[in-house]
Amino acid sequence: MSHTLSFERIEMNATRIISGLQSRLWILPALSILAIVIGQLCASLCAFIEGDILGIDLNVLGILFYSLLLVSLLLHKKFYPEEMFMKAIAAVASVGVGAELILMKFQIENNVYCPKCLVSGFFFLVLFFFIARHLKKWVVILLIAAGLIFTSFTFTGSVIPSYADEPYPQFGSEKAQMKVIVYSDYFCPHCRKIDGQVNTLLIKLKDKVSIQFIDMPLHKGSLEYAEVFLYAWFASGNNLETAVRTRELLFEAAERKLDQAGAINLVTSKGIPLTIDRDKARSIFRGFYNEAIRTNKVNATPAVIIVKGAERKKYVGGKDILQALEDLSKP
Repeated sequence: MSHTLSFERIEMNATRIISGLQSRLWILPALSILAIVIGQLCASLCAFIEGDILGIDLNVLGILFYSLLLVSLLLHKKFYPEEMFMKAIAAVASVGVGAELILMKFQIENNVYCPKCLVSGFFFLVLFFFIARHLKKWVVILLIAAGLIFTSFTFTGSVIPSYADEPYPQFGSEKAQMKVIVYSDYFCPHCRKIDGQVNTLLIKLKDKVSIQFIDMPLHKGSLEYAEVFLYAWFASGNNLETAVRTRELLFEAAERKLDQAGAINLVTSKGIPLTIDRDKARSIFRGFYNEAIRTNKVNATPAVIIVKGAERKKYVGGKDILQALEDLSKP
């Protein structure tokens, strides 16, 4: 008997929640907007994918689309309760489902998933299932198909830095039993603040450890700067001094808000040769970055991972990073 009552209570609560949502559908697009905004504030959790439709960034487009649904639902509730108005909202949502399916397909194909995209998409699909009943099924199917076709021709997406199948820049001692992995973003002020001290310590350590620099694309321009770093590596090989000087200049370029062409001009003007091969740079990006992030569980910059055999220690923040590197540099 108690189990029956418990099930009935759950069923009643679920019915109450569904009924409440049906009378407050505007909550769902509002939650989708909130998911995107929080995702942007915690950009490192969603640094694997970027894209646009007709040249409009997906984040901007998502906020505009969900805002349109939010405003429309509020207007419907307060001023335009007519069925025809809700049918128009359902039609817009149906086209959006087609677009959402293309974005999900892209993530599945690349085996990289965007948390804010999935969360905002979930709330949107819940909204769709509530309002799709206002249209005939064949109309919904046609509109979803239209969204699929339109988005498949207008969507451009990329998985951001994934250093992989090609050799990845590695500096210092090739025979070292210890590795130092530096995670940073050229547009991160905290990274820029400690960069000079980190580089000084790394040069002291270059005969004792192997060193890798991994660029986390928390800023949209970071990917292009990461390519410039690789261009320098293509020309100079595993020369640590050239690598750290290139990075210093890229931090300077970010502070000056230069685009990629400006960053390239700055680096070459300081006598650092570049071999520009974007396809090769992008091929290096695919794979290594995502694997490194999963292995080291880095979601903020600056960060340093020190690997000794099976032991792997993570240091986040300037104070801890500098102390860890200073301890390594002691005789």
